[in-house]
Amino acid sequence: MATFSAVDLNTKPRFMGGYGNAVITYGSVTPTAGALADVYQPLRIPAGMLVTDLDIVNADLDTGGTAMSAKIGYAPVDSDGPTADDDYFSATATFLTAAGRKVCAFQPIKFEKDVYITLTLTVAATTFASGVVTAIAKGQAEGVK
Repeated sequence: MATFSAVDLNTKPRFMGGYGNAVITYGSVTPTAGALADVYQPLRIPAGMLVTDLDIVNADLDTGGTAMSAKIGYAPVDSDGPTADDDYFSATATFLTAAGRKVCAFQPIKFEKDVYITLTLTVAATTFASGVVTAIAKGQAEGVK
């Protein structure tokens, strides 16, 4: 039997200050349309955060269809931020057609500049119904370089 260890196994968890360094942040948006290429920005991730988990909790935004889809990524807040990646957290997935929670699978990523979490619609709603879309990000506050 083999044992496979992460290269940074003995350096984690890092020292946790008096108030800790774990971060959970969330934000919500209530879109009023569901057209192809619409972008929903429910959350701003602060610079210095290592994002390890991202969930999207949504209402049923397409009461008349089953195909409304989106990809989940990020976009820089300022022009000197990182290059946008509209599907880093999730490639196109159908999850907005029923109320639920989408758990994203991705490698952890640290942002040195503020970014927005973005949901870019790849299939429009058949019968759009306004509802809340919430992004919940979990990770570690590491600070900027």
